[in-house]
Amino acid sequence: MNRKQTAPKEARHILLNVPPEMYKAFRSNCVNEDTNMRAKLLKLMQTYIEEERKKEAHNQIKNFLKLSKEELEKMAGQATRKAIKETHALGLPTTHGDDKGVYRLYPDGHKEYIEAYAEKKKNVRR
Repeated sequence: MNRKQTAPKEARHILLNVPPEMYKAFRSNCVNEDTNMRAKLLKLMQTYIEEERKKEAHNQIKNFLKLSKEELEKMAGQATRKAIKETHALGLPTTHGDDKGVYRLYPDGHKEYIEAYAEKKKNVRR
């Protein structure tokens, strides 16, 4: 029986296009360890992605805080109109207010004023 002898596999170097800080973290964690390199790399990549998401969220917050009063009011108005539309689509009323008092606006368009608020408003005007 002739057994086919196989030469040991050559180590292949794979060029990964990863940020330097990720590579340094990977190398420093694995250089002195006998470990499952694939699992370690996947864990480090997950950590890196989470940190990038946190940075992006931080930048979004910074950009939000830089908005002018008009831009903030426009965004709030759009969000409010969308929330009212979605609530009415579910068949539920929304609560609003006008000169007469606080009322519930139903999807069919009719208003029901809330008496407790109407009485308080009358007492304040005296």
